[in-house]
Amino acid sequence: MKKLLTLCLCLCAALNLSAQEKKDKHLFNHLGAGVGVGTSGVSVDVAMPCTKFLQVRAGVDIMPNISFDADVDYSSSLPQNGQPDEITLTGKFKRVQGHFILNVYPIPKCNFFIAAGAYFGGNKLLKISGHSEDLAALQTDDAKVIIGDYNIPADKDGNVSGGFKIKGFRPYLGLGFGRSVPKRRLSFATELGVQFEGKPQLYTDYGELEPELQNPDDDTFKKVTDALRVYPMLTFRLNFRAF
Repeated sequence: MKKLLTLCLCLCAALNLSAQEKKDKHLFNHLGAGVGVGTSGVSVDVAMPCTKFLQVRAGVDIMPNISFDADVDYSSSLPQNGQPDEITLTGKFKRVQGHFILNVYPIPKCNFFIAAGAYFGGNKLLKISGHSEDLAALQTDDAKVIIGDYNIPADKDGNVSGGFKIKGFRPYLGLGFGRSVPKRRLSFATELGVQFEGKPQLYTDYGELEPELQNPDDDTFKKVTDALRVYPMLTFRLNFRAF
């Protein structure tokens, strides 16, 4: 979080320095700031105009702690004495990511824009954790839960910890209406786009992943991550012009 904020401040300083060196009347002659809310969480960014056709913005998106529960199968080489073979795991979408985006205005007098850029950081898309007294009672090193095509090992205390990772650098494309640097003091903007995250990769905090030969028909976690290979982005933003 601190690194992302530092990066944004450094970017603003560099853009301001360039503004003093160049004479173009549209180049870095204003500074804007915005606060938004959407499918990426709460966003804060700063922006400057490059030309009458282009504005550049950079900032941070903070996803709050959104969680859900799902039951998954578990297995062990030890007999389970007729006890249920499921464990309830919790998935959490909490993460912090940065963004650097260019807004292109094909018609300068119109507020419609095409957005292109990238998101970075926040590569842990979904964190998975859980605890089972049944697994703890087994006291074995080979107890594991089944998620998608893999088995995630549990520790001797019956704890499971892992999740799904994505690429650290993710391209972004979008369409919107509004200006990151308003012509007046305040303005409202909305934006719809997609973040290309790629195929999520499962990881574990205990032991190593193992292939699962009998893939279950119903796997909530795998269905969720497969649906988010292309992450939908809908944001509503209030922008402010500082000068």
